[in-house]
Amino acid sequence: MMEYKVYCLDDKQRIASATDIVARDDLAALQEAERFCETSAIEVWQGARRVARVKMGNAPLDASDRMSL
Repeated sequence: MMEYKVYCLDDKQRIASATDIVARDDLAALQEAERFCETSAIEVWQGARRVARVKMGNAPLDASDRMSL
């Protein structure tokens, strides 16, 4: 099990809240993160490594947006 930090972002992409979670891998951490931030964009970090950034409500992705999955 590994420790992760989940950041829920507001509409200006600022941190609105942060939650520590424990998950077996990156995919499990992403799935868990969605429970905390159902209506906002999220970032998942493991230490200094950003695992992923997911747009609000799993909105369609823009290939030019390198910050998001």
